[in-house]
Amino acid sequence: MFYECVPISKYCELFGESTEAINKRLQRQFWQEGVQVLKVEGSKERWIDIREVNKWVRKNKICCQEV
Repeated sequence: MFYECVPISKYCELFGESTEAINKRLQRQFWQEGVQVLKVEGSKERWIDIREVNKWVRKNKICCQEV
């Protein structure tokens, strides 16, 4: 099953990330509020847009060549 957006707690559980790591990405402006991290009305928790995270990963990947 694929989810487009999940609460931060679920994202951390699924992908082994910490909320601290997510906050650092926001502080360092690797991720943006409203793009990868969403504030949802009626929810105490912020949500992660997995599609936007995937776009960010592909845009910032490091190409490696096998020797």
